[in-house]
Amino acid sequence: MEDLNIRHFKLSNGDDIIGLVAAKNKDSYIIERPVIVQTNLLGGFHFTPWFPFSDAKNFKILMSNIVQHVSIGEDAKDAYIQFALRMNKIKTPEYKSDADIIAEMEEALDYPPEDDASKKTIH
Repeated sequence: MEDLNIRHFKLSNGDDIIGLVAAKNKDSYIIERPVIVQTNLLGGFHFTPWFPFSDAKNFKILMSNIVQHVSIGEDAKDAYIQFALRMNKIKTPEYKSDADIIAEMEEALDYPPEDDASKKTIH
């Protein structure tokens, strides 16, 4: 695992990206399975896929968009690798219209309840 070139990139738009460097060109890096590093409410960090709706695994980052990049420590590498392996199992959510979502919610709530539909509540 020490020989894996996993780097942390600070981009000019403010994104913090971690990914496996697949190739380095004179004007760009090709990054495999990039993730965004985000802070959580408790002050810790978590990963989010950089392009969550894409099946692509490799992305180009132009050097002109990179402010700085460094290799990461072993603990961060372990966490990244575990997350990257789980990303293969994550399915892209299917698109649903608002009407479909409401219908699913009504069905889940059993709204209005079919067995009580004949009973009227008088206040």
